Amino acid sequence: MPPSTRRARRRPPTLRDVAEIADVSIKTVSNVVHDYPHVRESTRTRVQEAIAATGYRPQLAAQQLRTGASGIVTLAVPSLNFSYFSNLAQTFIDEAQGRGRTVVLHTTSAGRDEEIEVLRGFRRRLGDGVIFNPMQVGEDYLAQMEHVDQPTVFIGEHLSDAHLPPGSDYVRIDNTRATADATAHLLERGRRRLAFVGAMETTDPAPHSSSGLRIEGFRQALWRHDLDPARAPIEEVADWHRADGREAAHRLLDAHPHLDGLVCGNDEIALGALAGLRDRGRTVPGDVAVVGYDDSPEALFAHPPLTTIRPDKQFLVKAALDMLIERINGYEGAPRTITAPHELVVRGSTPEG
Repeated sequence: MPPSTRRARRRPPTLRDVAEIADVSIKTVSNVVHDYPHVRESTRTRVQEAIAATGYRPQLAAQQLRTGASGIVTLAVPSLNFSYFSNLAQTFIDEAQGRGRTVVLHTTSAGRDEEIEVLRGFRRRLGDGVIFNPMQVGEDYLAQMEHVDQPTVFIGEHLSDAHLPPGSDYVRIDNTRATADATAHLLERGRRRLAFVGAMETTDPAPHSSSGLRIEGFRQALWRHDLDPARAPIEEVADWHRADGREAAHRLLDAHPHLDGLVCGNDEIALGALAGLRDRGRTVPGDVAVVGYDDSPEALFAHPPLTTIRPDKQFLVKAALDMLIERINGYEGAPRTITAPHELVVRGSTPEG
C-alpha cells in the first residue's frame, strides 16, 4: 500500500481524553474508574458518559503498578485435550468472571519440568496467584520447598496433606472412595467378575497417582464384598483416551471372556470400552456393565448413557478461588485442605437395582 493511502493506526483513548470531554481533572477520572466513593454523583455520571463516548479501557499494567495486583489468576492443568480439564477450566473462568477476575490458562503438557516452572512462579509472573493441578511433580520435591513463590492452591488428587509447602492450600478429590463407590454399585447389582481398566503402562512411583488411587478404591470394594482383589484383572493402557479403552476391552475379552463388569479410570476409557464391547457383540449392561469417572458431557450421550462418578466441580472451583483470594489478600496461615464431594450418577450402562 502506498504511504499516502496507508491509514494511521488509531491511538487508544487515555485518561486525558476522558478528562477533556468530561471537563474534569485526570485525578477525578481515575477516581471514577477505580470506583472511589468520594465523587459527586453528577460528576461521576459525566465521567462515565465520557468513558462510554471514548471507549476508554483501564490499562492492566497501570492497575498493577498502583495496587500491586492485576485481578488475574492462573489456572495450570495437565492438558485441555481431556474433556474433564477443559470443562473444569470453563467452570473456573465463569466463577472468576463473576468475582471480577480474569483467568489465564496454562497447560503443563510439556511434563515435569513445566510443572516445576509453575511452582517456581513462571519465568514471567502470569497473575496474582495460581491454581495448579500437578501430575508429575513428586511429593519429595514439594516436601523440600520452604515456601511457594506465589499464592498457590493445588487441586486434584496427587498430593499428600503432609507435604504441602507453606503458602499453599489444597482442594482434593477422594479418588479412592469414589472408585470404591462405583465398584460397589456394580457388585450390588449382582456383578462378580469385574476388571479395572486404566492402569498406566509407564510405572508411576507416586503413591497418589490417579490410576493408583482408583485401583486402590476398586480393590477395597472387592475386599468389602468378600471377593479376592488379587483375582480381579487390572488392565494397563498407554493413556486415558477412547482408543486406549477400546483396545483394552478387546484384550480383556480375549483373556477373560466371562467378565460381567468394567470399572474404568475415566469416562474417555469407558467410552472406548463401550465401543470395544460393541465390536465383540457384547450388550451393555446385559452382558457387561460399565462405569466411568468424571461425568464428562459425552457420558450422557453415550450408547447406552454412561454411569459415572461426578466430582463436584462447582464446589472445587469455589473453594479453590476462595482460598486463593484469601492468600492474595495476605492470609499467611498454615496450609489448608478441603475435600470436594462426589456422587455416583446412575445411567443405562449399569443394570437397574
